[in-house]
Amino acid sequence: MNHTNCVMHADRRSAGAERDARFTRRARGFLHRVAGDLRLRAGEHEIKAEPCRRGNGCRVSLNTDRLILEVTDSPSRGTVAMSFRTRRGRSDLSGGGDNAVSAEQLGTREGYESLISALRLANGLDSERR
Repeated sequence: MNHTNCVMHADRRSAGAERDARFTRRARGFLHRVAGDLRLRAGEHEIKAEPCRRGNGCRVSLNTDRLILEVTDSPSRGTVAMSFRTRRGRSDLSGGGDNAVSAEQLGTREGYESLISALRLANGLDSERR
C-alpha cells in the first residue's frame, strides 16, 4: 500500500515540472499495478497521461473498452482525486457519472481490494478470468 500512499499523499507545496513529472510517474505506476490486479492483458487497456496545464494539474487515466479510471492532481487545491466511470467502447470519451474513490479507502488493504472488486464488476470482468 506504500505506492498508493505516495500517489495520494504526495507533497504538493512546490510547483513545477519536476513535481508534475514525479506525480505522473507515480500515478502511471499505480495504474499499471491496478491493471495487473485486474488481470488486464496488454491490448485490453491503455494508460494515458495528459500534460499539466496552469491551474488544472495533471491527469493520468487507465482506459479499457468499458471503464475509465482517472487519477488527477490539482495544485490549486492541493489534492489528488481518483474516480472511475463506465463507458461504451473506446470512442466514448465522456462515459457515465464519476464515482469518487477516497484516499482513506485506498489507505487500507481491504479498501484497495474493495476498489479492485468494484472495478472488476464495472469492467465486466467479474465472471471472466478469476
